[in-house]
Amino acid sequence: MPELPPPAPSTGSAAPPTSLADALLHALQEDPAHAVVLLDEAGVVLFWNDGAQHLYGPATAAMLGRPLPARLPPAAEPAALPGWAAFLARQPFEAASPDRHADGRTFWSHTRLRYLPGASTGGPAALLNARDVGPRIQAEEALRASEARLRAITALSPDIISIIGADGGLIFNSEAASRIHGYDPSEMLGRSTMDYIHPDDRAGVQSAMARALAEPAQIITARYRYRHADGNYTWMEAVARNELGNAHVQGLVTISRDVTAQIAAEQALRDSEARYRLLFAANPHPMFVYDLETLRFLEVNETAVAKYGYSRTEFLALTARDLRPPEEMPDLLRHIEETRRAPHTVHCAAGCHHRLRCGTVIEVELTTHPLVWEGRPARLALVHDVTDRRRLEQKLRETQRLESLGVLAGGIAHDFNNLLTGIIGSASLLRDDLPGGTAGAESLQLIEETAHRAAELCRQMLAYSGKGRFVIRPLELGQFVRSTAELLRHTLGRNCRLTLALAEGLPPIQADTAQLQQVVMNLVINAAEAVGSGEGVVRVSTSLKQVDRNYLAAAYLAPDLPAQDYVCLEVADSGCGMSPETQSKIFDPFFTTKFTGRGLGLAAVLGIVRAHRGAIRVTSTPGLGTTFTLLFPTTTEALPAAPAPAPRSTTSPRPSRTILIVDDEATVRAAAKLILTRHGCSVLLASDGAEVLELFHKHPGAVDCVLLDLSMPRLDGRAVLRELRNQVPTARVVLMSGFDEREALPQFAELGLNGFLQKPFTAEALLARLAAVFDT
Repeated sequence: MPELPPPAPSTGSAAPPTSLADALLHALQEDPAHAVVLLDEAGVVLFWNDGAQHLYGPATAAMLGRPLPARLPPAAEPAALPGWAAFLARQPFEAASPDRHADGRTFWSHTRLRYLPGASTGGPAALLNARDVGPRIQAEEALRASEARLRAITALSPDIISIIGADGGLIFNSEAASRIHGYDPSEMLGRSTMDYIHPDDRAGVQSAMARALAEPAQIITARYRYRHADGNYTWMEAVARNELGNAHVQGLVTISRDVTAQIAAEQALRDSEARYRLLFAANPHPMFVYDLETLRFLEVNETAVAKYGYSRTEFLALTARDLRPPEEMPDLLRHIEETRRAPHTVHCAAGCHHRLRCGTVIEVELTTHPLVWEGRPARLALVHDVTDRRRLEQKLRETQRLESLGVLAGGIAHDFNNLLTGIIGSASLLRDDLPGGTAGAESLQLIEETAHRAAELCRQMLAYSGKGRFVIRPLELGQFVRSTAELLRHTLGRNCRLTLALAEGLPPIQADTAQLQQVVMNLVINAAEAVGSGEGVVRVSTSLKQVDRNYLAAAYLAPDLPAQDYVCLEVADSGCGMSPETQSKIFDPFFTTKFTGRGLGLAAVLGIVRAHRGAIRVTSTPGLGTTFTLLFPTTTEALPAAPAPAPRSTTSPRPSRTILIVDDEATVRAAAKLILTRHGCSVLLASDGAEVLELFHKHPGAVDCVLLDLSMPRLDGRAVLRELRNQVPTARVVLMSGFDEREALPQFAELGLNGFLQKPFTAEALLARLAAVFDT
């Protein structure tokens, strides 16, 4: 290697080179980025360029002719020189290592030392090149730290972080991919992402990737199903951004997470909301949601819209206050305050009232549940309209009360009939003993009249109980009312006018004429009294009416009446009318609005109508009048011809007959015995059924006929007759009862009665019945 001339001192402006060697020398001398140093075999500096001075410090400008370690700061060991040990060992050296500046600072340099073999003594022996690599080392350290942080983040992230190439191939996947999808990371790298996407979702993912490629600045989202290593699919949700232009990334960066559980929860929520919507919308009862603070309605179902009469828009403009009557506002506010104090409880309220859009007030039962509606506390209300139920309950209570009173009236009538049997029977015997016109005869007549009036009261009580004695036959209601019109007019005052509107050709009904006449008379007299002293009209009309269940629901009726055609009797007046309170009591026995009443009144009317399997409906308005509408079922039985009047029977059983009288009432036994012994009969007495059987054993074959009471202690009439038929099948038996013959006889249909005697009875009735039995 030729010797290099010593470098000229740097003056900041070099002379132009005169040869190629000069050009190279100047280039080396003035290169500021690289230190170039020539050393001899002893390590003395032969050449020191500007780059060396720049790298090691200005203090090293006079290094020519000095050993290389002299560039170190004082007290620094030569071993601190990068490559010095290699130089001493005549070995090449190249490394990035810590170096020392002349002022003592440490920096990183990349040093290359090459030994020049064959150099002459005193000539160059080694060439040292060095440059400052501190910034590069720092950048590399920063990069390594950044990569370490990124690896830690991606390793710990529950989401999958991926880089996808422009061709769709997978460049990078974080560790979460293995956990979520079950694949080995190396297995997925380089493969197309589309290989794992569900076929039905590929088009959507490809569209999202195309958008990402076309719009680098945008963040693109996609939801798709990704095939797991086990063959199942996992729902994934990803966000992606185009980083193809980033030289360090060169791909689409995506972050995806497993949303399978979220989608299942969303579907469950949708299903739940759908069920709620269905239950809410299709519920047959009104439902609405209202804000707990403002009470404004937030939602309402179609049933509520139809029930209350408001449109949906109108409803949602209302509050819960708008539905309640003013008098119930304190109750509403108290209920709302209780709900606010315990917002998570279910509240039930009965006896509330709501006003419909048309003004009608209904009774409701409310059940409210806690609810959060769009972040605000609310209540879900379920409404039950109990108006009809309350009316039916009231009607049932009235019916049960009437039935209870009917049972009581029937029992009283039965006992009174027993007492009246003794009075009327004994009086009929005395009438034959006392000559007419005497004081005793007049007293006896008064007794008989009073007893018959009492018997009539008993018949009314039995009619009220539905067990009155009726003589039922077909009749045409219009003809019947027309035949009693004159009698009806006599019951009205001069100020009251009776008008008739009687339909022609009505189908017949089954009725007792006496009881029906009592009904019509009672209703007309009540109507006339309602008119009072002023001018007024009582209108009696008949018609054929088709009646449905709704009409019957508002009527007093016999049980289980069907919806069908009924013959209708209507008695209407233009009088004072009745208040609802009065209407609720008019069928109570002895109820009257006058100073004093006349008896059972409308209670007997109701009993008669119910016994005829009919119904009564009352409509009344104070100041406008009242209308009683009576419904009677039709019959297909033809109307009978008018019967000829029957002559009074004067027959009696032949003397020497033995009659066994069986009754638990001593008065009845005594009266019947007097009548029979007076007419030559022998009489045996029994107070209950057990005595009957004993007497038959004591007097076998002696009893010609048994007068048997229906209701007795120990053994009743039915049980006694059954035993008699077993022991004496040919015994004649006449049943006595204060109840109606139709009510009593069906119980004995299979036992074979020989006759029926209605209590109370006269001597003539008893004797005629026994004579008829012995004549058959």
